[in-house]
Amino acid sequence: MSISPMFFRAAALCAAALVVTSAHAADKPKEEVALQQKLHGVWKGPACGGDWTYKADGTFEVVHYSPGNNTLSGTWEVRWNALPLTLVRTCKASDDPDLVGKTWEVKLIELDDEALAYQYPDQYPKGHTVHYTREAAKGAKDKGAK
Repeated sequence: MSISPMFFRAAALCAAALVVTSAHAADKPKEEVALQQKLHGVWKGPACGGDWTYKADGTFEVVHYSPGNNTLSGTWEVRWNALPLTLVRTCKASDDPDLVGKTWEVKLIELDDEALAYQYPDQYPKGHTVHYTREAAKGAKDKGAK
């Protein structure tokens, strides 16, 4: 099942109106938890955009990032204080020392079972949008091949 961008915006608006007092999933509104769970998994990016794996524990790993084909890892969170929501990623380790400590903040434009799209704040709302597609889980690929 896919959630349309309109539903995503409506859900985000509802969730943003709630006060979040804890970083623990058990203390977060159901809408927030469900939406953040949509990020979990592997997202294939455009050329040089990297293939990002977002984990439930708030960490990420990236391969094929930048023209240097770099790898990196770090932490991620979603800020619910404004619409569109902001995805914040901070690099903790990389084979490129210039990336370590770097933080990227992007506006989430689309997020559903198959697509992730964002814009950098200085390009929102009419600038370039970066698109990713979910990489199907290995088991799902095998089932589709039957």
